[in-house]
Amino acid sequence: MAGASNAVTRPAVTHRFLAGVEGVRHLPADRPFVLVANHSSFADHLVLDAVLEALRDTRTSYLTKAEAFVHPVRGRWTHGMGGIPVDRDRPGKELLAAVDGVFADSGALVVYPEGTRGTGWPLLPFKDGAFRFAVRAGVPVIPVAMWGAQHVLPKGASLPRRAKVRVVFGPALPDDTALPRPQRVKALVAAARGALEPLVETARTEPGPARIRQASLELVRRAETVAETMLSRTDTLPAERRVRQARLLLTLARRTDPDRFARPDDPVAADARVLAARLTGLRALDAPAVLRPAVLRGVRRGAEEVLRKHPDHLMARYLLGRWHLLMPRALGGRREEALEHLRHAARLGAHDTRYPMAYAEALIAVGRDGEAAGQLRDVLAAPAPDVRTAERRRRAEAQYQQLAGAGAGPTTPRG
Repeated sequence: MAGASNAVTRPAVTHRFLAGVEGVRHLPADRPFVLVANHSSFADHLVLDAVLEALRDTRTSYLTKAEAFVHPVRGRWTHGMGGIPVDRDRPGKELLAAVDGVFADSGALVVYPEGTRGTGWPLLPFKDGAFRFAVRAGVPVIPVAMWGAQHVLPKGASLPRRAKVRVVFGPALPDDTALPRPQRVKALVAAARGALEPLVETARTEPGPARIRQASLELVRRAETVAETMLSRTDTLPAERRVRQARLLLTLARRTDPDRFARPDDPVAADARVLAARLTGLRALDAPAVLRPAVLRGVRRGAEEVLRKHPDHLMARYLLGRWHLLMPRALGGRREEALEHLRHAARLGAHDTRYPMAYAEALIAVGRDGEAAGQLRDVLAAPAPDVRTAERRRRAEAQYQQLAGAGAGPTTPRG
């Protein structure tokens, strides 16, 4: 139940309560760490859960006071959010085992070092438990500041109010591993406070254009990385999880920098629109066959929209070429347009074998085998640093030998 509820809650939180997310470059996707955050509202949990679902490949857990698990409904919800019960008077071995399990799974542990909700500013004194966990496990500590959650769900309120939260991640804290453990923990506590106070000040200050542009750029690039990971053939997460991550990241980018996404001439906004079209294409693969053409129209629409302002956009050319090659003529597919777009993509993206490979397959589809053989030779001559490229080379080799047997090229390709 909690999982399904969270799947609904996260997009709702993103759309309704987030003003922006900054500094995502500081957050690793799949390595363990302790995340220390300021704490002013129960809404902090919901905001961080929505953001970390988009940014993290592994689970996120939260140290939560044991009383939160007493009520049956709230307890199930807290457990579903990744809550780990803490007896603040007598933390025991069960807590250490639970935290060890989080780090063993490459998870993130969220701790509010103030220990309880404050007013937002100034920060309350820090407790050292989070830093003891980090030192014991040898994992980094990353600070994150939130501002606005105290207005979304103030102390004593049972229903959220209309307010916006800004989230700002900072770099991992410096950690002198040569220090004895007590001094090392003490130094981390001081470093965390020294990092969080200016981060909170940043989060509460209306950002200027440069900050906003950098933040939205990082979010779009993170979404592109998620999509490429999904297509890598070595990804361990389900495709639907990756699509959900990428969509959440694009939503975060739009919330962070709406002005950029209102400008069709902005290159980063164009990249985001093309990625959204790619995600639509992936969704079409799971759609019923009768609905697939309607879903795929979104791919064409997105790519054409970008190409009107960015005629040399590599991925837009590639997507539109593949769309025309896939769709029957009765539904708008034109092989001559597929050739033009994929020829353009092969020229722009000669460094990546996916583009000459796609152009070669389009040439084969229209019977231009000699030209296709030339493109396949380029694919075979390129290095194969990853699984997808190696698979592409094997496919190119098979197609090249087939063409060579038909007299379209020499039997021994170069490379």
